[in-house]
Amino acid sequence: MREGKALTGQKVTLTMLQPFLASADAFTQQHFANRHAILLRYPQSSAVTFAAAVWENSFHANALYFDVVGDVAWLPQLLEDLWQLADHHDRLQYSSYAAQSAVITQLQAKHFRAFRRTAMSDYRKVVATPEADVRSRSQLTSAQWHDVVQMSFANYVAAHADNPATFNHATFEQQLAEAEDTQPSFLVENQQVQAYVFWFEDEPGALTSAWLGDQQFADIRRLLQTALFQVQACYSVVNGEFDDTDIHAWPVYQQLALPDPKPLISWQLLLDATRMQ
Repeated sequence: MREGKALTGQKVTLTMLQPFLASADAFTQQHFANRHAILLRYPQSSAVTFAAAVWENSFHANALYFDVVGDVAWLPQLLEDLWQLADHHDRLQYSSYAAQSAVITQLQAKHFRAFRRTAMSDYRKVVATPEADVRSRSQLTSAQWHDVVQMSFANYVAAHADNPATFNHATFEQQLAEAEDTQPSFLVENQQVQAYVFWFEDEPGALTSAWLGDQQFADIRRLLQTALFQVQACYSVVNGEFDDTDIHAWPVYQQLALPDPKPLISWQLLLDATRMQ
């Protein structure tokens, strides 16, 4: 992030904002607790009425992310500050579980557009089905794992065209390697991986799927019908994260998961290049 002229907001520490953030939801509190975020308060003097967290994401380095709490009348001043903080960024991005709010109304007036919904939902319970050849990562050959990395990287890039990925295969593979390596994750036919799902145990007793992919939907459905029966017998919670920009994950959500009544909505503004100079 860069700084040109003086910012409207004053940089502060999280400790200084704690009383103000006490009523914020956990999603927003997490953003403000990000140790890499720049925290700004408004106004610079007197009591805080508005605050913002601003951060970068090395996986999607083109975007400058922000979250806010407080009196949205200060939002235009924050947006001016974001212009000053933007360096290599060509877009601003905000996410909220609220479909409508005072913040969103103002962002829409500034030409932000909703470009993605992310559902977080439990999988429906499945019954026993004839088992397909579903393997864990530890059961794949090196060539099969290589193919999975190539396929999943290509699918990830395609699903994030509106906020392009800015990392390479090697970095992505490191993230995939953090998934549970003993869970049923890969449908193999004729020694070729036809579908995959990566499972993450974010907390004890809860298993979450991410980065699903397939050659065709029938493949991922057969994979999950076998895998879900196995993991649902071992975990009290089996859920998934699904983006509607992902042509592989979204059909799984629509057919195999419970509807999320409050998906996360991401909003974006593409920055005018002439303002960046």
